[in-house]
Order: sequence, then structure tokens, then C-alpha cells
Amino acid sequence: ELYRRGMEAFACNAPQYRIRLYDNKPQIKWEFNSLWQTIQTIFGFALTDEARPMRMCKQCSKAYIAQDPRAQFCSHECKNLYGVKQNRGKKREKGDTP
Repeated sequence: ELYRRGMEAFACNAPQYRIRLYDNKPQIKWEFNSLWQTIQTIFGFALTDEARPMRMCKQCSKAYIAQDPRAQFCSHECKNLYGVKQNRGKKREKGDTP
């Protein structure tokens, strides 16, 4: 799901890929439409690694590169908004007025 949303960033011009077996191991074969598309994809892979994974924000569902591997939100604003919504939901469950 995260990969699919990441490819949406290419505005309907995402590279095509196929997964095939090569020596009994899965291999991804990329098919790029242009040099620019190739550069964008390589740059995207270069920006992410295990220490800075690509994630989806729990609040806005935007794909982002986490500076902290434990991060769940793309910004402080999204984190705060998520907290407010969670808090309001708890109040409604208790029967309190929001």
C-alpha cells in the first residue's frame, strides 16, 4: 500500500515493473518511460534506507521519509491534529459533549 501511494507521487506517470523469478529468486524488472522518470525513482530510493524509511502519516495518509524510524506522522501539525481527534473520540464514547 505504501509503495502504491509512493508511486502516485509520479502523477500517473509511474514506472512500470514486473516481478519475475531469476535463479529461483524474485527479481523486479523496471521499465522507465523517460530519463527524468529514471532519475526520480533512483533519487527516491537513495533518500530512504533502514534508518529513514518511507512511511504513511497516520493522520493525512501522505507518504513521507521518516527522519526517526519510530515516527508515525509527517509533521507536528498532523501529530497534534491526530491527538485532538483521538481525544474528542474518547469524550464522545464517555457521553461528554465535545
